[in-house]
Amino acid sequence: MEKIRLEELQALVKAVDYHKFPDSTHTVCCLYLTNGFTVIGESACLNPDDFDRDIGEGIAYENAVEKLWQLEGYARKSMETV
Repeated sequence: MEKIRLEELQALVKAVDYHKFPDSTHTVCCLYLTNGFTVIGESACLNPDDFDRDIGEGIAYENAVEKLWQLEGYARKSMETV
């Protein structure tokens, strides 16, 4: 069985956008894929005093990539059964 490499997933991403909701520590990352699909990742910090934008965006991005990994794995596995 073939392995999915991170570089392959990164090649599927056309753009990345982040949004932090006002008066919160909730950060969302949206991966815009080359096929028009979007994948969302999220992060939140318990204590607003500990909030760090770069860390929040990094965790949200990692969560979005983890979802993309699952979606790409599913897509490839589905193609095996065709």
